[in-house]
Amino acid sequence: MKLVYDNQRGGLFHFDFESRKEFEEMTLSASAEKILNVPNAGGNSVISEVLSFEFFQKCFNAKLVKTEMEVSYFPEGGSITDYVCQIDGTKLGVSVTRAMKYFGEYTDEDAYHLLMKKLKGVNQATRNSMENWHKQILHVWVPNKDVANTIIKVYGTMVPDEVLSNTVVVVTRAHKSAFIFKNK
Repeated sequence: MKLVYDNQRGGLFHFDFESRKEFEEMTLSASAEKILNVPNAGGNSVISEVLSFEFFQKCFNAKLVKTEMEVSYFPEGGSITDYVCQIDGTKLGVSVTRAMKYFGEYTDEDAYHLLMKKLKGVNQATRNSMENWHKQILHVWVPNKDVANTIIKVYGTMVPDEVLSNTVVVVTRAHKSAFIFKNK
């Protein structure tokens, strides 16, 4: 993931994640446990945020710098990031989302709406953060290859460069991991 070190360019990576255990049976790192157990800004995606950090820690030796509520912004009241980590000395904001649809096919329009909303939020959080990071990762959990392919296609063809900015988008297909998409 050389793009993590390049403050000028963004890009997209696609990974597969296959859980061998249910979430409750997993042995998490101390930092992932912290994300799980400290108060956050609300929402219902704590498990996806915990496993996002665990993914980056296991795969890229990420170190947790701050959790969601420890990050300072000025002005306050806008989009915020889910956690701040460091990979090989580079401080990164990480925003986590799930691309899913309960009924029907996940469409290009669904992907466009999600990417535009999340990438604009990432850009705002980066501008307003007092934490001195210069790049963010948008971690997108997807339930299957069709949704992954839709996100990747829309990223490459429909999202304007100024919205993409220098954000690294990480699309992770979560196989045998339905718990990531539950509201917890």
